[in-house]
Amino acid sequence: MDGRTTVRMTTVAEIANVSQSAVSKVLNGRPGVSAELRRRVMDAVEATGYQWHRRAPRHGSVEVVFGSVGSALNAPLLRGFSAVLRAAGRPLTVSHADGAPDWLEHLLAHRPAGAVLVLSPVPPDVRRRLAEARLPTVVLDTIGDAPAEMNAVGATQWRGGALAAHHLTGLGHRRIALITGPLDLVCCRARFGGYLSALREANIRPDRALIRSVRFQAEPARRAAHTLLDSDSAPTSFVTGNDLQALGVIEACTERGLRVPEDVSVVGFDDIDAARSSAPALTTVRQPFEDMAAESIRVLGSVSDDPSLPPVRLDMSVDLVVRKSTGPAAKDDGRRLFPLLDGS
Repeated sequence: MDGRTTVRMTTVAEIANVSQSAVSKVLNGRPGVSAELRRRVMDAVEATGYQWHRRAPRHGSVEVVFGSVGSALNAPLLRGFSAVLRAAGRPLTVSHADGAPDWLEHLLAHRPAGAVLVLSPVPPDVRRRLAEARLPTVVLDTIGDAPAEMNAVGATQWRGGALAAHHLTGLGHRRIALITGPLDLVCCRARFGGYLSALREANIRPDRALIRSVRFQAEPARRAAHTLLDSDSAPTSFVTGNDLQALGVIEACTERGLRVPEDVSVVGFDDIDAARSSAPALTTVRQPFEDMAAESIRVLGSVSDDPSLPPVRLDMSVDLVVRKSTGPAAKDDGRRLFPLLDGS
């Protein structure tokens, strides 16, 4: 031991009478500090003998890593990212994790100013490497399972399930089916909780026979809808886990000669671009993807300016968009009780 005492950045900040983030800005050569503040910080560094390792400069780009190339969510997210970054005059780089096992190596080699991960789950080794690299990172969390130690922007999933089911109970529906995604996902469990709450509020006892968990795709939802519509107490309406599932349910209804919404009402989730152009146009719970993307860039700026901030978790509110796929509950008639033979 040489007897020297390690000097911390907090000591430098106290002597200079500035925040730790201001000290970090000065020592790493970042803009946004006055000449006077810079002088005070450097005087405090000299007085204390503080040692620091200057980070290699990062260029001003933000890299967005999508977990899936073909996701319907990518388009609105890109619009949100681009709007904020274009206004700030900063470049946007896009990469994909699926099919690219070395995506993290490329990301760290690029040395962007920050990264947004549209990725779930975030593997532990990725979290560790990003923390070691001190790369400012935000998870844009569409399914609610972002690690607690990471900055994240998400949505109010429980509220979404409640809004969808409450809309249908308000239209007089009592047999409301739920076709959800995999229940090991946080968002699906949260939406399920909202659905149950809305049913109980309307004095409707939940029926396990009306609940199905399938992949977030149209075809599994189509098959599940046929099974439910074959039952003795067929549903008059459906809450679904995403818009693709809702479109699959509508397809099943069409195959059976059932009209949407006259015979069966359907509510989606997400409000992807296809929801507006479907026939009928889809009533859905809107996740504000463009706003979520824009907010993730703003959160990224905040945590980049002050690395000492605790992890940020921001959940943005979802809303119900009412279109043409929902209507008042219809009385049972021959069309509902005896579906077309070729539709089963």
